[in-house]
Amino acid sequence: MELPFSSLTTLSLVDSKLLEELVLNMHIFAAIKVPTNYVSLGCLKSLKLVGIRFNLDYKYSKDLTFDFPVLQNFEVVNCTWLHAIRVTFKVPLLESFFMKQEAESASYKPSSCPIYVSASHLKRFRYCAYGFISQCITLVDPLSAHNAFADITLWKCEKDTQTGLHAFLLLKQLNQVKYIKFEGSEVLPPSTGPKFPSFGMLKHLELGLVAGEILLGILLKSPILKTLILKGLKSKFDKELFSSADVPECLQNTLEVVKFGEVHGLEHELWLAKFVMENGLVLKRMSFSVPSWLGNFNAIEEFKEKLFSFKKPFSFAFVEFSSLRVRG
Repeated sequence: MELPFSSLTTLSLVDSKLLEELVLNMHIFAAIKVPTNYVSLGCLKSLKLVGIRFNLDYKYSKDLTFDFPVLQNFEVVNCTWLHAIRVTFKVPLLESFFMKQEAESASYKPSSCPIYVSASHLKRFRYCAYGFISQCITLVDPLSAHNAFADITLWKCEKDTQTGLHAFLLLKQLNQVKYIKFEGSEVLPPSTGPKFPSFGMLKHLELGLVAGEILLGILLKSPILKTLILKGLKSKFDKELFSSADVPECLQNTLEVVKFGEVHGLEHELWLAKFVMENGLVLKRMSFSVPSWLGNFNAIEEFKEKLFSFKKPFSFAFVEFSSLRVRG
């Protein structure tokens, strides 16, 4: 049933002293007038907001603050913040943060005001955007994501300056996490490769389609990386860049597992595999997933033959091949 969300309902929610779990899921985008620029729910532990336009009253400051001292799980999907120039979430005990932003439509226009998250104990950070990144998300204390799991998914995002900058700044703040899964790194300008901070705690890195400049930039700044998973390499993979650069520290000391998620053209994957095998001193396992539609059995066998001919500085490494079947 479609029921109106009255001002009285909003007021009763923001004044609640006992509320522990709140889900506001508007199937048709709805505007909720926020009667104050400071909302505090002292007992709230779980919050999910979907499809809401928060309308801040003009008479208040343009800074909107949500103070949830015991909140542990927070999910926000396709929400906008009208008339606000800054939105801050004070969530010291937050463990899981998930924000999703879908493409602009007739009923949904993403907000551009920055989002600030003030947390201390993040265990999982997830961000998903479709089309473009309109909001800049800032972790007030990047150390709050120490040893956390970070998952960033950017679907069909425009390769414009704003999207690339926001994606880079978001990744830059996650330099204390131990696990990064990043789908959509192609929006990052190649020039950002050398600018990455040190990912001193990173042990597991999973990347979607990636350019050589970005991959090398992250590897050079990930000294204790143990597992690397690559979904694919861009067609214009810069081999000379790797040949002229220093060998990443992780290759010499910690990198044990490298997985090529989906081998397409073989050439770039073969070259990168050669680089890893010739420089990986502690490599234990390397795997390749070959799509069944790639076809040419002889090409795959030739790939294997070349791969096994490379110089291997390690005493032992298990190399495996598996076939990916595409479901119709």
